[in-house]
Amino acid sequence: MTGIRSTVRVAPGILFVEGPLSNWTVFTGNGAVELVDCGYPSDLPLVEESIRRAGADPADLSRILITHGHSDHLGASARFAERGVVVATTADELPNVRREVTEQVTIRDLLPSVLKRGTVRWALAAVRAGGLGDVGVPGAVALEGDEVRLSTGHTLQLVAAPGHTSGSVCFIEPESRSLISGDAIVGGHPLLRESGELQQLPAFFQHDPDEAARNAQRLVLCDVDRVLPGHGPIVELARA
Repeated sequence: MTGIRSTVRVAPGILFVEGPLSNWTVFTGNGAVELVDCGYPSDLPLVEESIRRAGADPADLSRILITHGHSDHLGASARFAERGVVVATTADELPNVRREVTEQVTIRDLLPSVLKRGTVRWALAAVRAGGLGDVGVPGAVALEGDEVRLSTGHTLQLVAAPGHTSGSVCFIEPESRSLISGDAIVGGHPLLRESGELQQLPAFFQHDPDEAARNAQRLVLCDVDRVLPGHGPIVELARA
């Protein structure tokens, strides 16, 4: 899996991208581009391709919002930051994004599951994608308040969802009624049996499994029509 798996135009100026191993969302409008997450380090050319698919120029990218500081969501942002792109996350997640701390699954954490179907294949793919590289962004900045206005004309509401990491955050885009969930809840993963339904990643991925479970239960009750997850396809929600 080396290319973009799929893209979905969720609403005007919003393109959901399912990458080789993780997902990101492209926002365009007003001659500007912003992202939520940006894949592994090796995904940088795919991120640029996705911006072009959205009808924009990668040179117009001004900011990347990070749901949490794991290599598969933060990875390409260091290279973009070298070009002057702002990288932002919650104040609680800044230490992880800056790599002052590292709250991420290790090879040792994977050992009890190494014989389970798909684990070794996924781990090797993650390493090849740059999962063990230095992805910290020392100049990352904190998001302030309960919402963030994008230069594209969109507004995102912040929803704190700690557990997967200490400062994990989700974003609600109210016009399209979409929840960008990062890894707080996902739609699938190579180490999960099901795809296309809301679920949690295995416990060894969670910094605090109990808190992650509580927030996952809360997130599925959000008043939205769809979830744009950090892994797996979009999950459309049937509301009574």
